[in-house]
Amino acid sequence: MDNIDLKPVKGIEAWARKQFKDNHFVYYTRKGAYAECHCAECGARYVLRALPTEDPFQDAAMDIEKPERDAKTFCRKCKTKAIYKPAGHTRSEYALCRIVFGQKIDDEHFVFRAFYADQHTRQACDTVYRCQEDERIFLEKGKKPSRYDHYAYYSNDAWYDTKTWYPRTTGENWRYLVHPRTYKEIAKTGMFKYVPVEKSIMNHYYDECGLIDYYIAAARYPDFEMILKAGLIEYADNLVRKIPVNPNPRGKNIEDRLRINKNRIKSLIAYKGTKQVLEMYQLERRLGKHWNDEELEIIKELRDNTYSTDWEKASKVLKHISPIRLRNYMKKQKMWMPGKIADWRERNRRQDLRREYYDYISMRINEGYDMTNDVILFPTDFRRRRDEMLLMVEKAKMDKRKTEVLEKFPKIKSKYKKLSEKYSAAAGGYIIRPAKDAAEIVEEGRILHHCVGGDGYLRSHNDGRSFILFLRKADKKDIPLITIEIRGEEIIQWYGAYDKKPNKSIIDAWLKTYTKELKQRKAGKKAVKEAVKAVKTA
Repeated sequence: MDNIDLKPVKGIEAWARKQFKDNHFVYYTRKGAYAECHCAECGARYVLRALPTEDPFQDAAMDIEKPERDAKTFCRKCKTKAIYKPAGHTRSEYALCRIVFGQKIDDEHFVFRAFYADQHTRQACDTVYRCQEDERIFLEKGKKPSRYDHYAYYSNDAWYDTKTWYPRTTGENWRYLVHPRTYKEIAKTGMFKYVPVEKSIMNHYYDECGLIDYYIAAARYPDFEMILKAGLIEYADNLVRKIPVNPNPRGKNIEDRLRINKNRIKSLIAYKGTKQVLEMYQLERRLGKHWNDEELEIIKELRDNTYSTDWEKASKVLKHISPIRLRNYMKKQKMWMPGKIADWRERNRRQDLRREYYDYISMRINEGYDMTNDVILFPTDFRRRRDEMLLMVEKAKMDKRKTEVLEKFPKIKSKYKKLSEKYSAAAGGYIIRPAKDAAEIVEEGRILHHCVGGDGYLRSHNDGRSFILFLRKADKKDIPLITIEIRGEEIIQWYGAYDKKPNKSIIDAWLKTYTKELKQRKAGKKAVKEAVKAVKTA
């Protein structure tokens, strides 16, 4: 499509200029009983009598008008309707708009051409107009659109392919206009010939964006005409607005296209193709079910009161549990949410319970449990069962992680004895020591809920750039308390559970004394080595 040479649109600049009819200005300067006026549109200058005289016959023969800021008037020369602005006290005035012109290429190809138009009335009291084409959206039957931007200011008057169309950002001073000839060109194009013009869908955005997105959908989806004529307005609207509706483009009929059972088509039309109802019918077909009216009402109630992020988990539950049994169990567990519950705290509590139940069932499915067993599906205390499952799953993940890091960072274990001689200490009811191996560091991070178990800290300890030390109470040596990163004799950082610093003043004082002792140890060892060396050389 980029090889098509499109000719300039005749009359587009003149038509664009007419769209600024409400933005013409007459600038005035008051001089006593007179006012000097300057029309920014035609450049004419003339003088008006601003104050009447005492002679009524003379006043009747004179053009008397007192100019006031933002008052409506007209130019006495070109007769253009305008607004008064005081000369010398007004900034430059801008008016902007984007104009869409649709053009037929052939029966299966169409192009929307977007023009940027503006009116600039400068402080010199003259008006400059500009209208240039800056965007093209090519439509081809059954395919996605192609969009081209015009970067004439640096690309040698070239068009740049941006692959897909997206609406322009908008501002308060923008207007979006469609050239009248566009609708005639659309009517002449074969792929749009029988597509109904649905204004309720096109008016979701500004005219430009709505019109283009509407006909993008009409070109891309061959059955768009059938969808509109069947009354599936909401479904067509979602196609236009690019809201995911899970269609099947290869479907040979409407039920395959929508992925629903054939007996649901009339009901869906009655709902105008609403997204929530469509998803419910799609779920029915995907699960291979045939729900009755009562079950559908339960599903609808669940869908309306379930977050979109949790609906996928709820769908897994419905694969193994009938809607009626699920509702009865939820009522028994006090997590059913009828519309009459007005208290938001109670609604949130029930929503959280349902989410936890969905998580419980999902974990059972993932672990390969028998999902026909009522004991598993409907536990008396599902929250306790869920916590047990979480611990089991977490333990399996942690065991796998520990095995991996022990193989990946073996030097941490081999350095333990040497580091223990250097860094181990005990005082004031606390002990400090280095990590025994990589698995112990991972376990420390899991229990205290911080990031020390990550590969970065493990690699640094393994390579000797810095080391991980554990500070614990002397009478509770096996319970993690504080994790420390040290380099040489300097503490880099220390944290307790959840990246917090409990008893900060006490721990800081203890660590200050500890680092002082480390430096003394180092100085003492250095003195001993020098003494030994002196004895050997004597």
